[in-house]
Amino acid sequence: MSSEIELLKQLRDITGAGMMDCKKYLQKASNNIDEAVKLMRSEEGIKADKKSSRIAAEGVVYHFNSDSKCILIEVNSETDFVARSDDFISYVNECCKIILSSNILSEEDILNNIDKGFNEKFENLRKNAITKMGENIIVRRFRVFNLNDYNISGYTHNNKIGAIVCLKNQNDELGKDICMQIVASNPIAKDEKSIDESIISSEREVFKAELEKLDKKEDVKRNILEGKIKKFISENTLINQPFIKDSSQTLKQILKDNEIISYVRYQLGEGLEKKNEDFAKEVYNQIK
Repeated sequence: MSSEIELLKQLRDITGAGMMDCKKYLQKASNNIDEAVKLMRSEEGIKADKKSSRIAAEGVVYHFNSDSKCILIEVNSETDFVARSDDFISYVNECCKIILSSNILSEEDILNNIDKGFNEKFENLRKNAITKMGENIIVRRFRVFNLNDYNISGYTHNNKIGAIVCLKNQNDELGKDICMQIVASNPIAKDEKSIDESIISSEREVFKAELEKLDKKEDVKRNILEGKIKKFISENTLINQPFIKDSSQTLKQILKDNEIISYVRYQLGEGLEKKNEDFAKEVYNQIK
């Protein structure tokens, strides 16, 4: 199932079509990406709806709360002008309300959802927004959290980058600070145990290649290599990073008896072709 989800995401990035359209045409093409693209752009596909085939890489990252749930969501448009409009923000709010009124927890759940009523309502809302605003619009990704299960804090910066963190013990101020740190520093994992082994292997190979140029004994090179790996882990794991408000302490020291259960971070347009903006720098400057 995970490979099917990846294919759906790839097709959506290529064509800019909605999730349900991607699912339908991928099934017709027997999970062949190239064939699915051809079908979607044929007379029988979504060619009639030209706006749905245009790339949408602008938009918002949005944090929304209901009485019992919260959501971090990325919704894409074609231009920043539309993304900043009241109509677009209203559409994003409606999406959040519909999602939070269901049992759906992520965009993958929509793709696997057998509730045709929900799927039709959600897709019709999107198509109506496309018609009204004149641009392709895509609900790219989202995560839902139950406020009764977690002590949750959320933060978004200019609706372009955001994070949600789940803490073991409630501490709203610390929760927001951690969200801001996640937004600014973009850690690759919570701690050393959470890092994908392939990332460490890749970094190790890069460091090895650098050390090959040094005229030093092999045992010295090994020590240098291990030092570089430890530094990489320290700089890129959330709890080992210097705390954003007090660099003399790590976040692990600040947490004390508290614990980060999980977190999620979205940056607008990650993985899509669009203008690169240094949102992290903006957040650091805001704190200072």
